[in-house]
Amino acid sequence: MFKDIYAISYKMKRELYHRIFTIVLSLILCFAGITLFITFILFPVRNVSEAMTPDIPENSLEFVFPLLRTPKRGDVMLIQPYPVENKSLPLRFANLVCRFITAQQWQPFPGDKNENSSVPFIRRAIGMPGDTIYLDNYLLYIKPKNENHFLTEFELTQTKYDITVANAPVQWDKDLGAKGKMQEIVLGEDEYFVLCDNRLESSDSRTWGVVRQATFKGKVLLVYFPFNKFRLL
Repeated sequence: MFKDIYAISYKMKRELYHRIFTIVLSLILCFAGITLFITFILFPVRNVSEAMTPDIPENSLEFVFPLLRTPKRGDVMLIQPYPVENKSLPLRFANLVCRFITAQQWQPFPGDKNENSSVPFIRRAIGMPGDTIYLDNYLLYIKPKNENHFLTEFELTQTKYDITVANAPVQWDKDLGAKGKMQEIVLGEDEYFVLCDNRLESSDSRTWGVVRQATFKGKVLLVYFPFNKFRLL
């Protein structure tokens, strides 16, 4: 009788351990799948500034596709214009998971003392390699390579978007703040000119200068929060 009880107990323990192992393994695989997806396929970012208003509002959440790192004219891109400190893989993984769970609000391992300069920006790629460009009244004029005439950014860009501009007061020093006028330059082979949609404030290629393809970390595909601002980009 005791042998039978022992055998039954042993069998029940094995079944319990097998069930626990199956549940844990399923959770690990599910977690790994989600992590791989948001790392290499589609990951969320939080836009905390007014730089891309009116189309991308302040404090909105966007999805970025990291496999698209070569922009077409008018694409909204995630940009890392400044070098960043490379954390170890476990720390980056922990930050990634916590940012995902908290909707980009918190991470346990912040960057170095220059972290603000390492935060990626959302900007629109407008000037392409080989373009001749100049800026007048916050509007970019472009002469593509092998073309003879300048056209505005809206005439050359298939993507439809709006920009925020305003006439400065008469006494305003136009050398202050975001520049509304810029002399003609020619973009090199691996040079892009990016601008924010809110041309009155925020930094972009008017401040950083041209950016290279390596600074693009992915294409911003859509705004998904707040829900009433949902839109494809």
